[in-house]
Amino acid sequence: MHATEAELAERFAAVLQAAGGSSQSLAVPREIAGAIVRVARGQAAREILYEPTALVDRLGLKLLLAAHGIELVTVGEAGGRAAELKVSLTGAELAIAETGTLLVGGRPGGWGLATVLPWVHVVLLPAGRIVADLPAAFERFAARLSGGEADWVWITGPSRTADIGHKLVLGAHGPNALEVLIVE
Repeated sequence: MHATEAELAERFAAVLQAAGGSSQSLAVPREIAGAIVRVARGQAAREILYEPTALVDRLGLKLLLAAHGIELVTVGEAGGRAAELKVSLTGAELAIAETGTLLVGGRPGGWGLATVLPWVHVVLLPAGRIVADLPAAFERFAARLSGGEADWVWITGPSRTADIGHKLVLGAHGPNALEVLIVE
């Protein structure tokens, strides 16, 4: 029996939360922008490190965020300032419900820096891109992987390590927080 889109989203959200991330399911562009604004304001950020995605354009998020005084700055535009920006926004190509994992990237680009530099990483995830498990993910991406796309970042929760003194530290090698906005 195949899970519905809503069931997959619910399962993904629960597993992501167990891994230390958080998520919201939103459908209205103003609500999506509002969620991003709340994250930015929580970090006292007026600029968000951004890797362009068609979903941002389709939802009109640049204009909606600008109305709140928040500017999307691409990795290329940020240059050396990229490491100073506290919040990033990327899209996700796929999510795996079983593990709460996001796949970002595919081709070389600024998304790699946007996933690791800021303190908070916000991800836009279309609900239709959530699959049940790892075999389903590889099945969906088989052609892209065999076509040479290999620049993928697999993200499961915020960055964490326990390699020094066996003490868990969040944000040591990347974002301290991960917020996934599941776009219905």
